[in-house]
Amino acid sequence: MFKKSLLLAAVIAASAMASTASAQLKIGYFDNREVLQSLPSLQKESQKLQAEFEPKEKEMNDLAAELRKLQEDLQKNSGTVYTPEQVQAKQLEYQSKRQQLELKKGDYDRRRQARNNQTLSKIQSQIAEEVAKIAKEENYDLILHTGVFLASPKVDITQKILERMSSR
Repeated sequence: MFKKSLLLAAVIAASAMASTASAQLKIGYFDNREVLQSLPSLQKESQKLQAEFEPKEKEMNDLAAELRKLQEDLQKNSGTVYTPEQVQAKQLEYQSKRQQLELKKGDYDRRRQARNNQTLSKIQSQIAEEVAKIAKEENYDLILHTGVFLASPKVDITQKILERMSSR
């Protein structure tokens, strides 16, 4: 789908150039991945997310450590110290805690992914707004992003986007 859109944009650009011999077409390009990786606001948001999810992560790590301890205890003492009933009770406790950990991990993963997507979507919207402003201010006819086969440095506006978004 993306490749078809890119090809369509290239065809439109080529036909526009051919049909308007006297008019110069202004094309820009930016590397979306580079913008995202270099953007200070995304790094700040990532740190906020880490702080937000740290307590849950600690809780899951503690529960995992408790599970390991319980499993070691079972392996060490099941044939000698514990009666068959005690072994069965410990195994049930282990299974219960393991299920509890799996549920917490699943919930944690879903919430973390949702927050990551929410943050990324917000940043992507800000990038799109900035690109639209640059396009309007500098009269670009076409701006492409990551996925372009070849782009000359003179049409690359990645640093311009980064500078403007970093100054926010």
